[in-house]
Amino acid sequence: MPSPRIFLRVLVFLIIAFGALALASGGYSAWRLSTRLTTEHEGKALAIAQTLAANLARDVTQANGAAEPLDGLLGHIDTIDGVSYVLVTDSAGRPVAHTFTGEVPQPLLTATMQASATGIRRISAAQSQSYLDGSCPVAGTDLTVHVGMDHRPVQSALHSSILDHQILALAFFALFALAAWVYTNRLTRPLRHLAEYARKVRGHDFTADLRITSDDEVGDAARAIRSTTRELAGSIASLKKSADDATTRLSDTQSTFTAIMNTTADGIVVTNRMGVIRSSNPALLDMFLLSEQELRSRTICDLLHKSMDDIATLTGISLSARADAPAATRRGTAEFETVLGDLEFPIELSVSVIPRGADADVVFIIRDITERKFVEEQLREAHDRLERRVCERTAELEQANAKLKAEILEREIAENALREAEADYRSIFENATEGIFRIAPNGTYTDANPAMARIFGYDTPAELLTAFSALGASPLLEEGDDRPFMRKLLTNWSVSNHETRARRRDGQIIWVAFNARCVRNKRGEILHFEGSVDDITRRKEYEAQLKHQAFHDPLTSLPNRSLFLNHLDMSMRRKKRSPETLFAVLYLDLDRFKVINDSLGHTVGDLLLTHVAKTLTTCVRDVDTVARFGGDEFAVLLDDVSAPRESIKVAKRILHTITRPTRLGGCEVFTAASIGIVFISEDYADAESILRDADTAMYRAKEQGRGRFKVFNNKMHCHAVRQLKLETDLRRSLDQQDFELYYQPIVDLGTGHMSGLEALIRWNHPELGRISPDDFIPIAEDTGLIIPLGAWVLTEVCRQVRQWHDACGLSIPVSVNLSARQFMMPTLLGDVRDILRDTGAPPHLLKFEITETVLMQNAPVAVETLGRLREMGILISMDDFGTGYSLFSYLVEFPIDVIKIDRSLVSRICTDADCGTIVRSIVGLAQNLGFSAVAEGVEIPEQADKLRGYDCPCAQGFYFSQPVPAREAESLLAAANLRTH
Repeated sequence: MPSPRIFLRVLVFLIIAFGALALASGGYSAWRLSTRLTTEHEGKALAIAQTLAANLARDVTQANGAAEPLDGLLGHIDTIDGVSYVLVTDSAGRPVAHTFTGEVPQPLLTATMQASATGIRRISAAQSQSYLDGSCPVAGTDLTVHVGMDHRPVQSALHSSILDHQILALAFFALFALAAWVYTNRLTRPLRHLAEYARKVRGHDFTADLRITSDDEVGDAARAIRSTTRELAGSIASLKKSADDATTRLSDTQSTFTAIMNTTADGIVVTNRMGVIRSSNPALLDMFLLSEQELRSRTICDLLHKSMDDIATLTGISLSARADAPAATRRGTAEFETVLGDLEFPIELSVSVIPRGADADVVFIIRDITERKFVEEQLREAHDRLERRVCERTAELEQANAKLKAEILEREIAENALREAEADYRSIFENATEGIFRIAPNGTYTDANPAMARIFGYDTPAELLTAFSALGASPLLEEGDDRPFMRKLLTNWSVSNHETRARRRDGQIIWVAFNARCVRNKRGEILHFEGSVDDITRRKEYEAQLKHQAFHDPLTSLPNRSLFLNHLDMSMRRKKRSPETLFAVLYLDLDRFKVINDSLGHTVGDLLLTHVAKTLTTCVRDVDTVARFGGDEFAVLLDDVSAPRESIKVAKRILHTITRPTRLGGCEVFTAASIGIVFISEDYADAESILRDADTAMYRAKEQGRGRFKVFNNKMHCHAVRQLKLETDLRRSLDQQDFELYYQPIVDLGTGHMSGLEALIRWNHPELGRISPDDFIPIAEDTGLIIPLGAWVLTEVCRQVRQWHDACGLSIPVSVNLSARQFMMPTLLGDVRDILRDTGAPPHLLKFEITETVLMQNAPVAVETLGRLREMGILISMDDFGTGYSLFSYLVEFPIDVIKIDRSLVSRICTDADCGTIVRSIVGLAQNLGFSAVAEGVEIPEQADKLRGYDCPCAQGFYFSQPVPAREAESLLAAANLRTH
């Protein structure tokens, strides 16, 4: 835990101040010691010089200037401690006597000549030697005595003193620093805890504990900080939750608004007050037949052919209205006709002004009301026709009334005849196999035959009538009595085939069919109602069973396609009545169901379909419709969802639930599904179009990896239409032979010579021009057209090989790509043998390229087929090696000659060291197994150089040559050499 910086600064300042004080005191002591020692040496030198000068003056006077006494006098002076030399000079500075051995040093002699008569002078005689020279004149002569004191003892004493002082100061300094550190550490420990706690709080770590319990200012501060932090943690958590909730609501609102904007059929555009367009929705572009780029260069005035003032006048709004202005001045609606090219069409324009400070957003909602106007006109015409029809019908009814009166008269005559035949009727009544009854005008049953009693479980008609009287009503179950039947009878005076449910005496519920009519007397008064009743229970059961079978899947009991389409039609009609209602269709197909069906049997397959049906039913609501269309295809109609994301959630829930393993027939089964989603809009004219688009989205989900969902968009439909057109044109081009073969050289990297050619197909579409194989080969694979297309390619290559062999002595093989379907065809060997025989092509000049993925799909069969091809003399190349299974154990079993390294690895060998290592390993593997290696997709010289360094024998790519037509390939064969540098 680091110390607080404020105390660290104080500690550093005190240490620096103590160090400066130690340096200052040491310097001052050294200066004082140096001064004192130097003064002592100077006094000593001057005293010796003066004493010696006095002695010399005396001796010279006695010796009358002889030199011997001088040397004798000087002989014992240099033995004095500290005295280095004694020199006596004359007035010219020449030495008269001295204590040096040999000559007087010249620097010393020069320095003494400049010295004053009496005094002390510091003299440097050598680089590392200095003296204190004391001089004094000899009285009565022209001589001067110089005594030199060695200054080195002074310096040595000075250095020793400074060293002792610094050692002592350093010891005190270290002791002081240690004490200061210990004191500061103890003093700042609570502050360090506070700082560490503050750093954790700053990082939003509120779980740390502040362990400071001292009863001082720091403890008070710690407790206050701890309390504040807890309050802050609670506030931050609350604010974060509020922010997350607000973000979620905003995201949901934005998604809903975007979905509304993109799916509404009305054109929506936002401008400023000047009419400059800021944003719009796709419906506006469709309405005015514009692209987004064309719309940017226009204003709303250009689209509506009216100025902003005219629009404001028509709609009754004020473009300058502020936010507090009445709503009537900020919103308005108008209908008028606008122009699109030469076409005039009516629109309904809704305008809203949304003030934003100094500017404002003007929202225009444009609805094409051409169809509504047309319907209104049709309604007016229909109303006129109806009035004319009413008049005509009135006249007809008057005529019919006259006829009715005549019929009534005839009926009276018939009733008389009926009474006369009553005896016969009674016999029929008693012995009829169908129930016959008579009802009074008040609804009471007054008579019944034995058959009716048997139908309702009674032994005699009397028991039936007694039971009906005791019940006070009939046993019919409609609304608890026979009121609907009687109401219909009293309204129409007759009832035909009125089917309803009834309860027998034993409580069994049966279906019965009533037929009844009103019987009147001559005066037209109602005498009674008579009729018959049949037990139609069995027929109803048959009808229900047939209806269920007609509209439900017999395996899963789910609605079938017909019932689903019926529900979808009802949803579409509701969508038209309530455009704001949202519906969605999910089209589901199980992934790899055929594998499960073929491997585990149809019984397990049926169990899996039943399990999936139950899973789908549990993943949706009761109001939603789940249907099975047959095979492993299911559909779900989500009724009245709140937002598109709800449909996405249902799709995710279905995918997650289906992927769970389940045990079926004693086997643990795993499956997955692909789902296509379509949101129902008013643009759809029929239900089949919705299923078509859902199916398209589902297949797009399968193409992108299965086990996922895909929401339909218009691009998918355009892609499907284009694919269908390409498929149709592909079939036509096969008949018209609109294809052409190109050849790309394979180069020997060692010699630079061409070592082979690869045949590549090109489609010269009569309308679209040249189409890449990547666009039409997958279609040919899916539709099975790859079989005749591959046969044509193989025939053309063999024919060309025979031609080159005869014309220019072709000696290198030509490669042909075999598709998965071609290779797995049982007739492949026979077809190849026939083509070789018909074209006369040498088999050793033909090489088949087959991807490793195709070979690994059924390895045992592949080994046998390749062996038979090799027996014919055809070379075999494993194409796209390194991108599929790459099971090296099968390389030994497959009878192949060449390994082609995929371009995805070759393209990265200069930038990716791992790819380079893989390519080098593949080349080495091929060499060790006795195969040749060819690197595909070489486009730059650096890649070629790398491959040479890997000892790769051959390569092909744009760097050497692009694919060329047959005539140019023949020229390359003649040159037989390509650039490699």
